[in-house]
Amino acid sequence: MTTSLEIRRERRSRITAAAGLAIDAGVAPANPAEKKKRKPKVSEEDRRELFSEAKRDELNRVARSGGLKAVRARIRLDNDAKRREERTFRAELPQQFDVPTLARTNQGFAGRGGGRMGFVRRPTEFRGTTAQIPGMYPFSVGASAPFSGAPIGTHLETGQPVGYGTISWFLDKQMTAPSKITLGLNGMGKSTFERRCVLWDMASGVRPMIMGDIRPDFAPMFHRVNELSRDEMRRKLPQRFDPDRFPDGPLQISEVGIGGGKLNPLEAGGFGRLIDRLPTQARARAEVELRRRQVTALMSLLEILRGSPFEAHEETLVGTALDVLYETSNEFTLKKPPLPGDVLRILKQAPQTLLNKGSEDARLLDIVEASGAMGRTDELTWDRYAALTERLRQALDLIVRGSFGSMFNAETTNRIDTDALGVAVDISKVPHGDTKLRGAVMMTTWSDGFSAVEAAHILSDHGLEPPQLFNMYVDEFSLVLGLGANMVYRMDEIVRVQREIGTGANFTTHTIKDLSAFDSLEHRQRALGFFDRARAKVFFPIPESEVELLDGMVSINETERRNLAEWASAPRRADDPVVKPYSLEEWDEIQDGSLESAWAAGMPRKAGGLRIPPGMGKAIIKVGEGDQPGIPLQTVVPPIDRRYGFHNTNRRFEQASGRNMEGNAA
Repeated sequence: MTTSLEIRRERRSRITAAAGLAIDAGVAPANPAEKKKRKPKVSEEDRRELFSEAKRDELNRVARSGGLKAVRARIRLDNDAKRREERTFRAELPQQFDVPTLARTNQGFAGRGGGRMGFVRRPTEFRGTTAQIPGMYPFSVGASAPFSGAPIGTHLETGQPVGYGTISWFLDKQMTAPSKITLGLNGMGKSTFERRCVLWDMASGVRPMIMGDIRPDFAPMFHRVNELSRDEMRRKLPQRFDPDRFPDGPLQISEVGIGGGKLNPLEAGGFGRLIDRLPTQARARAEVELRRRQVTALMSLLEILRGSPFEAHEETLVGTALDVLYETSNEFTLKKPPLPGDVLRILKQAPQTLLNKGSEDARLLDIVEASGAMGRTDELTWDRYAALTERLRQALDLIVRGSFGSMFNAETTNRIDTDALGVAVDISKVPHGDTKLRGAVMMTTWSDGFSAVEAAHILSDHGLEPPQLFNMYVDEFSLVLGLGANMVYRMDEIVRVQREIGTGANFTTHTIKDLSAFDSLEHRQRALGFFDRARAKVFFPIPESEVELLDGMVSINETERRNLAEWASAPRRADDPVVKPYSLEEWDEIQDGSLESAWAAGMPRKAGGLRIPPGMGKAIIKVGEGDQPGIPLQTVVPPIDRRYGFHNTNRRFEQASGRNMEGNAA
């Protein structure tokens, strides 16, 4: 009887004999592994066909014709040339491996283990004479600039394009925090620089928030962008930009001022309205933060009016009064906060509970206890309460009845909408001579902006809104700090919130003296902390005395010192740029390409030109705290900005004199 083991052995011997016969006949390979050899994978780049010579000749003809088709033709020719170079490179490789060769790109080898980089910094460059470069002496200036962010201008030493964006540089690891401060004399181009950054934020998906547009510098640009993009945005994003919600366009422009929009400081930028959508437990935690923001905003206004800080019990009184208003009245909710007049009313009503023991408003006794006025008798308590709350009630009365009341003791007219592509609060209608009122409006709008941004982040954390990036812009920062030393504490408190929620902050002022104009050393150091915490510092032309004040605060070498001082005071040099003025009709011809075609045909360009003032548009960007040189640049205003006059802040001079002062615009 044959066993199963013997059957298997016999079958194996038959298979081996058959394989030997196949090898002898040349039918099967001697090495069985060769039968399992896999075919090399063909990449997408290899499968793409190269252009024929006839096709390349046709594209070259189109590329020479001009216009958008020429740009596309050049791009296709460049891509074809890169594919040809890549295939030639692979064909010349002496040896191939089991792992396919990775394709070369501008950012490294694409593929696993290729070391491809998402952002490639420009290499460090040095230039100078052979006698000086070996020791890097006497001094050096920056020669390489990262092109990330908004295209600002050109490098003054190398002619390379220079880009800047607070959020972009932070995401590209160029600096450790998204914060910037800009210093420079008036009329030197600070506003133009900021507007370029704002436009870049819109284009890159970052929400710019201009909380306090004084002149205004940004509101006209926002209106123009709305006009240009209204139809296109509604066509591409109809679900997001509903015509009823965004009737004017994707950007929100709010006006605040005498006879204009109102601003309730207890609104806190719509914080309560936004957090009302949160789950119950998360909403309870957010309400605590809302109350803190309401107290901070209201006390900041009162301190501006009184010119001195309040006592601790007075701030506690305001917080307790708000708690009582929300708990004892159905009128006030997260979506409808009380007004400053309501706080004043309940502070006046609180002592009535001492006389009317049977009052149902026993909760008002908490306000009396919070004031620290409770005594042995009701009469003593009444007198002490009146004395302890007198200054607070007087300050609140000014907000309710005075010029402040016309703006702050009313419901907010236009609430901040964080879904808009950008927000600008126009405060140009606030009287220029009323410094306190203007500073109070700027303080409130800035606080509202940060509150709205934080509420949007809270909604995003709970999956109720998509994640968003915001970039705050504060122009004329010195106006707020000039209201007194106590404003430094309030602004510092708001800035610390900025660091927690990861929102960009951009401050603009004229000189470093604005941050050190305090008698107390403590207040000066706290104000200068805004300058120290800014990771990027942009210096436009400043006087020599200002440069000396910066010594020890930021590393500025002798070449940069000399440049900043010369730009502010020296006569024009031969290499200063010339601005060619064109009429609106000529700008229209430039846009449709007819004027460029005429130039190409031999028509001479407009002779002469309007020279810009010395130093205008020149700046140095310093990043970090090290000794590395800054980036010297010349701001370039593109034709579209000149056509619409975004950069022109001298319109009244032009209207009165009849002269084109475009070159003096900043």
